Amino acid sequence: MMTRINLYRRVWPFFLIAGLVLLGAIDRQTQDALKVRHLLKTIQSTPPRPDGKERSAEITQPEVNAYIAWRLAHEKNTVIDAMTVDLLDDNRVAGKIRFDAARLNLDALLGEALNFDFQGIVTTRNREARLELISVSLNGQPVQPEVLDYVIDLAAAYYGTPVSGLNDWYALPEGINRIAVKKSVAVLYY
Repeated sequence: MMTRINLYRRVWPFFLIAGLVLLGAIDRQTQDALKVRHLLKTIQSTPPRPDGKERSAEITQPEVNAYIAWRLAHEKNTVIDAMTVDLLDDNRVAGKIRFDAARLNLDALLGEALNFDFQGIVTTRNREARLELISVSLNGQPVQPEVLDYVIDLAAAYYGTPVSGLNDWYALPEGINRIAVKKSVAVLYY
């Protein structure tokens, strides 16, 4: 008859190996998304430094895109099908966002696909941020930024949230003072 201690000695390596296999089964994109989520939670709970100096943390472009995709995948009944961003120098960003035209009742007016490409400059102040658009295109055709603004207004109405324009300032995640964007990296200052 095997004692409990002998049983534990024989079984724990199995659980350790099984745990490592399960950790390895998480794909890189999910790992990146969870890393960003953990970083945001850590920043939120970190008190300011006693000397008043800012801390900073970097998030890579693949991590940002993994987090966006993860958040969209966990949203229920979303009107955004996909979104990616390219982090460029000097606080510039470019990106793509695809809306579900049918859910917004825009498919008859604008077609089934609402694929926006955009470029802009991220500006932050007083723990708020804004994207100043430089260019916008819809399905490869240049459009005025107001077209994207209109679709965002409809999306806000769909979710029952207050309608804001593209030029409005939006609160940064709690604890973050400002963001700087450089080639393939976003730097969060907190």
